[in-house]
Amino acid sequence: MKANNAFIKLQESANGRVSVKLQRNQFAKEGTENFYGKVERYTYSTQNILDAMADAVPLVDLGTVTSVLNAYANTVLKVLAAGNAVKFGELGTFYIAGKGTVDTATGKPELTVKFTATRTLKDAVQNVEIASSEYVSPSGLITNVTDVASGKTDGTLTASGSVLLEGTSLKVGGENSGIWFAPIDENGYMNTDESTWKLVESALIYNLPTKLLFSIPQNVSNGSYKIVVRTRYAGKAGYERKYFIESISETVEIA
Repeated sequence: MKANNAFIKLQESANGRVSVKLQRNQFAKEGTENFYGKVERYTYSTQNILDAMADAVPLVDLGTVTSVLNAYANTVLKVLAAGNAVKFGELGTFYIAGKGTVDTATGKPELTVKFTATRTLKDAVQNVEIASSEYVSPSGLITNVTDVASGKTDGTLTASGSVLLEGTSLKVGGENSGIWFAPIDENGYMNTDESTWKLVESALIYNLPTKLLFSIPQNVSNGSYKIVVRTRYAGKAGYERKYFIESISETVEIA
């Protein structure tokens, strides 16, 4: 019986559109500046894919499509776990690769899974239209500000107390990095004169990418502020960013 390989015959898809955010290349040579594009990602869920497959093969019910997809995924996992590479139709190949380095010539590197796209797959995205492309400065995000003494998260902080910040890209590190309390003026705006900002000079109790815990400086008087975090920390890469990642909180009240 002749094998049915029709599933690998790819159809040409309609041209789509994406948005691109440009960020500075931290590895650019001194005296030069260039940027790399980060495509905004919108992900199809497994259910989205199943629905699309069911529409493409209307004579096959959704339950059968789901069973076949699950069986295929489980088979791929087993084949990879056995130490083999897997060709995924005309899309590309999943394969096992070494990750990182080892200290000795007889060491065993950590293993990971990689994917090599075929020319067919690469060509499929060449006609995608870039609907917008704009520069965005590196930034973190402060999602929660908690007063440790009271446990409140409404922005009310205890003078000379401790503050817990939670968010992303918060870990402080690198030249001129730090945490400041920037006062709010009578019009409700953060004072841009950085000489008025109060630096947190005490040691940080927590200094993690998602969590900072520190004491409010004694010289921060009662009033309204925004907490500003600036860092050059670049994760496990072991280098300092050329440009700060800055995170700014919502307005907090010191009382």
